[in-house]
Amino acid sequence: MNYNTFRMKDLSTIDLIKNNKALTAFSFLFIVVFILLGFWQIERAEIKASLIQQFDLEQAKAPKPISGSSSQWSRVYIEGYYDSSQQVLIDNQINNGRVGYKIYTPFYYDQDQAIFVDRGWISQGKTRNDLPNINFDSAKLRITGSLIKPEKEVLAGDELLTNKWPLVSQTKSPTIIQEAYDKQFSNMVLILEPGSLYMNEHVSLIPFVITPTKHYGYALQWFTMSLVLAGMFMYAIRRES
Repeated sequence: MNYNTFRMKDLSTIDLIKNNKALTAFSFLFIVVFILLGFWQIERAEIKASLIQQFDLEQAKAPKPISGSSSQWSRVYIEGYYDSSQQVLIDNQINNGRVGYKIYTPFYYDQDQAIFVDRGWISQGKTRNDLPNINFDSAKLRITGSLIKPEKEVLAGDELLTNKWPLVSQTKSPTIIQEAYDKQFSNMVLILEPGSLYMNEHVSLIPFVITPTKHYGYALQWFTMSLVLAGMFMYAIRRES
């Protein structure tokens, strides 16, 4: 008797699932999507953990002369000169809760090579039109820093660069910023080392904004959402039975 009763309940649940095709399809689709997103976040965490290890190894090495084989996060040194007459202020840069800019200064070396140098952070003026004075006189010198490729950004709006020096830019991308110059720049930026000549307030170099720990946290959220949705689906089916 008890066996038949449980058997009837099982069949009733199966019938209800068959009769609620739309609910079943919706639930299973998003459960699978949430699970896949969870595993994707775990994969991202593992990749970034490996890259952070590579970052630490590169930062521990002594600086070498920049070359075509220099990779991201390498510590390098360059001999050349700044052009402070055509600098760029990277807009909306927050440092310890303060609003300001990152300073990109063109640096020319090996006769025809050019790279943007990140000379640190500077605070915003009292108004948006009150730009900081960042000009300086510079002779030929050697600079040392770390190479980075700015992360891809979601860009919106037509005016990414203003048209008066120093330019105010809404992007860190050298590829876009170089359009204001008559020269091609490296696709990497040199982060000047703290204590260097002409360095402003230094902002610690971190390889990623989103750390592996955050990715694992996001994965847990996706897996939790899949369990919650599965529970809601089963509750809805049981309630109808």
